[in-house]
Amino acid sequence: MKRYLLFCQLALLPTFCAFGQMSAGTDGFFVAANTPVAIDGLTLNPTADFFIDSRTLVISPTAIPGTPPSITRVYNFSTPVDFVGNVGLFFQTPELNGNTESTLQVAYGSPFVTTTGSTVNTITHYVSNNLAALTSLTSVTAAQPGALPVTLIGFRVNRVENTTMLYWQTSEERNSDFFEIQQSADTRKWNSLGTVKAATESRAQEDYSFQDAALRKGIQYYRLKMVDVDGSFAYSAIRNIDLGSAELISAYPNPVVDKLRIGANVELVSLKVTDLSGRSLLELSRPKPGQEFSLKNYAAGTYLVQIKTADGKSQIVKIVKQ
Repeated sequence: MKRYLLFCQLALLPTFCAFGQMSAGTDGFFVAANTPVAIDGLTLNPTADFFIDSRTLVISPTAIPGTPPSITRVYNFSTPVDFVGNVGLFFQTPELNGNTESTLQVAYGSPFVTTTGSTVNTITHYVSNNLAALTSLTSVTAAQPGALPVTLIGFRVNRVENTTMLYWQTSEERNSDFFEIQQSADTRKWNSLGTVKAATESRAQEDYSFQDAALRKGIQYYRLKMVDVDGSFAYSAIRNIDLGSAELISAYPNPVVDKLRIGANVELVSLKVTDLSGRSLLELSRPKPGQEFSLKNYAAGTYLVQIKTADGKSQIVKIVKQ
């Protein structure tokens, strides 16, 4: 049976200590949306119902390396917690660790994603920020803007033609290794779709993208696992996209250099590739879902793939040949 934690007055915070720990067993505890709670100085005010189970929260005085390092108050969850809402933490001035209090930002992950637009109360020594998108919290602390290894400044998911595109940007990277792209249909079971090499060291904006051409339907969730060269990692906020009913056809990769693959969840009758003037360049009878064909000798440009299915439907997919 779930235990329901209805409220916790922030004024009744426990005394700070060098180390602390909170454990939630299999029963866990439930926090209703818009109900502020505080756990040893960490405050959470979810905008959606929030549940913690089978996890341990440990407070560590070990700062996260950076220039300068984070404050010496770091909250570590034993496994990531999916959260959306306001997250904040109280600290003591000796824990500032060389940071300028008035410019502190909430940071989460490992390596850490530093937020922007945090609110700091220098009287109560408290920093908070709104995480508007579903976020996987592994650790929480505070640091200066750009001080910690990875600063993610944007992450979005869009539907382009018949494929799902992920785009993200970083403003600064130190010792970053790669990004692993993960997908889920329920935010519980995550699948690795592939990786994108990171810049490793950068103080300029870096732009990244990834294509998910798989046939999917309904609401799909995506997140980035940002892996450092030492193997440590952090999760980005979770983004979702509603793909509606199943797509008939997909063609990938798009843009294509050589082989184009046709994805389908129905029986196909015919396939024809034309240029934009309608001139037929290739025709196939009863192609198989997943079948590949080469466009290597085609000139660079835009082409149309016209596909007819056994149930009488048709679809046109625009592709770009590089």
